[in-house]
Amino acid sequence: MALNAHKDPMTDQQRQEIKQLCREADIPDKSGELLTRSGAQKIIDELRRKASEHRHQS
Repeated sequence: MALNAHKDPMTDQQRQEIKQLCREADIPDKSGELLTRSGAQKIIDELRRKASEHRHQS
């Protein structure tokens, strides 16, 4: 995922969403990883699922 991160880096908005979703899912923050936009979107989609599951378990 990080191979083209210098040419097509994730956006600041994606970074903020990853940070927020990690908090909601109660998992370590992954916003500092060097990701491409598409790689970040894949992580965001997965984190949305995990955050939703975490909210339903609480």
